[in-house]
Amino acid sequence: MDRLKNEAERLRFGIRGGWLKVDHAVAWADSQIAQSLSPDPALLEVALARNRSREEVVALLQALPGTADLTGVMRWCLADLLELVERQTDMARDVAKWLEVAAKEGFLPASEFGGEPTALDDEFALAERGVYGTVLEAQERLLSFLRMHARREV
Repeated sequence: MDRLKNEAERLRFGIRGGWLKVDHAVAWADSQIAQSLSPDPALLEVALARNRSREEVVALLQALPGTADLTGVMRWCLADLLELVERQTDMARDVAKWLEVAAKEGFLPASEFGGEPTALDDEFALAERGVYGTVLEAQERLLSFLRMHARREV
């Protein structure tokens, strides 16, 4: 697996999901270019993307060559999300929604991450309606899931 592609994919998912900004990708690309004798042209495109839309930057990151370890990248994304929810508990529901979408799109396969990613948002919905459990319990279950599966290194 390719370190550069892993990092690009983590940025791609983070920008697409909204927890990372375009500036993160631009700064990363600048750093990679500074370390390379002949940077890939796709990396140069990312470095020059400061004023481009999130969608455009996501596409540029996806276009970087290489093969990513998708499970490792997703664990890295989960570490980002864990850090976010620990800092801003009001983001927990948004994170649960993102996990559900990612799981349904096949990025969080049950073989690696279990079935929780598709159930966590439902727990928030039930708690908010007063049907089952509390929002605090849903947040704790989300944090428990993230702590179990999050990894910073790919």
